[in-house]
Amino acid sequence: MLKAVSPMIELSTRDRDAMLRAAVIAPSMHNTQPWRFRFQGWVVEVYRDKERELPAEDPDRRMLFLSLGAAIFNLRVEAAARGYGSQVRQLTDRQRPDLVAVVELGGPHSGQLQLLAPCLIHRRTNRQPFTGQRLPGQVRAELVLSARIEGAELQWLDRPLRRWWLRMATNEAAATDDDDALRTAERRRWAGGDRDVDGIPSTALGPRSAGGEAVVREFAATPADATRPMALFESEPQLAVLSTRYDGPAEWLRAGQALERVLLEATAHGVSTSLLNQVIEHEDLRRELDDPLDPELRPQSVIRFGYGPPVPPTPRRPLADVTMPDDAAAGQE
Repeated sequence: MLKAVSPMIELSTRDRDAMLRAAVIAPSMHNTQPWRFRFQGWVVEVYRDKERELPAEDPDRRMLFLSLGAAIFNLRVEAAARGYGSQVRQLTDRQRPDLVAVVELGGPHSGQLQLLAPCLIHRRTNRQPFTGQRLPGQVRAELVLSARIEGAELQWLDRPLRRWWLRMATNEAAATDDDDALRTAERRRWAGGDRDVDGIPSTALGPRSAGGEAVVREFAATPADATRPMALFESEPQLAVLSTRYDGPAEWLRAGQALERVLLEATAHGVSTSLLNQVIEHEDLRRELDDPLDPELRPQSVIRFGYGPPVPPTPRRPLADVTMPDDAAAGQE
């Protein structure tokens, strides 16, 4: 049943809180959760939280916008589950420089989005080894379609040469990261140890790779994390690159929505996922992921798919910490 939008009717606190809870469980780089939200009637304003950005590891803010896009998509899904349609508009406002986009609620909603709502609380970033079981062709096709619905392309890395290039570029990115004191310090701030509201706790880092051929992300930000148990990861990982036709904040925001749609669709099929964006985070290495058959595509994320063991959720900030009061936006500098 659709809910009509009327300027005389306020969005209920219950619906607002549900949409916020959905938004904040989106993935973000190092689980920094770099977002804030403000409700203005039937419009949700989405802001970047500069205190949670990663200037060393994400200098151009690409991953920031992907994270914001993922949060926006989750909000859209929960809105659809509650009978509301949604339309996203990216904004540039000199008076409010942290404002990234608005989500206008109301009107027809997508039944397809509504079907993804039960997957919101079950999606996880799974850094454990996956089994050798291959994804069925129909599931792969549905994941490709999910990306296209949101204006992106999901390309499976089936050719051995492309997987080899990814492994080589990933190894180079890891070596570069380890030699960068600023990147290492930033990672240490957000990954490892005990975490209550944000960051990646040691329990979510997964084991270290016992084989040199695996394409995984090592988070050894603290001495304790460097001694984590080792394990063998899948020798032939099922990998895909999410790309857009253009590059820039608008495309990154779109890519984030496409990414989350793919991750939720995978969750609906019982498929585990993790992100391997080390190469994406380096301007000079990202070109290694270009598809020679379609050089106009711009890689935005690398996703690992498979079937892994259950993993616990990572912590999230209280809703009060991510909600802006009605008069807060006017005081931005």
